Amino acid sequence: MDFILNILVALGLVPAKDLSDSMAQSRTLTIMVIVGVILFGIFLLFLFKMAGAQ
Repeated sequence: MDFILNILVALGLVPAKDLSDSMAQSRTLTIMVIVGVILFGIFLLFLFKMAGAQ
């Protein structure tokens, strides 16, 4: 769980401790956060690709 906590702090999520505690109790929340981070990363890669195409 420390790995996820470090990622959340690095992303600037201030209540990372509370979120990580909730994620430890809820598998659905954990999946939602992981999918959200992956989709956000894909979106950023898409934006960089579009910016480089011009």
